[in-house]
Amino acid sequence: MSIRIKFIVLCVIMISLYVFASENMDLVLLKSINGTDEPWFDVMKPVISTDYFAGIVGISPCFLNKEQTILSFGLTLGEVELFKLLFHRPRPFQTYDWVVKRADASGYSMPSGHAAMAFEAAYIWSEYFPQFSIVFYSLATYIAISRVYYGVHYPSDVIFGAILGYLNSKIVFQNTRSKTLSFGFSYSF
Repeated sequence: MSIRIKFIVLCVIMISLYVFASENMDLVLLKSINGTDEPWFDVMKPVISTDYFAGIVGISPCFLNKEQTILSFGLTLGEVELFKLLFHRPRPFQTYDWVVKRADASGYSMPSGHAAMAFEAAYIWSEYFPQFSIVFYSLATYIAISRVYYGVHYPSDVIFGAILGYLNSKIVFQNTRSKTLSFGFSYSF
């Protein structure tokens, strides 16, 4: 599949998720996830809820392939920030007083950078260790759901972030698998 077709698919998914976000289903899921006490999310809150955690997860596959990871990480981070500026979606705890805010977060909500980085890393780790892919994607899903539980994202935010991170990694991996990347600088005086 060409990059153009993948971009069109991503746009269709993004628009679908935006429509999903405007529906009551997003709020129903938010209430059911955020409105319960789940100690297994609270235990990891000091780690998962930091902004640095998303970056660390996103660059964790550097040990496997530095070029692929840096390209995937940069592409995902850039797109997350771009879409946040495009959507200007406030966080759930800023919009609804019934949302239990369990973690701090700033900026806009859509898409989730934590979910994007978790699924970006899960894809790369799974390509190198396919026998553990269920573990990598389970951890990524745990991170994504925790963001809804903490009250800092809507379910559609984490779904969109997960798709974004996954597709970026897949595109980068497929385009760099058989090629050696080189980054060079030239100086002229």
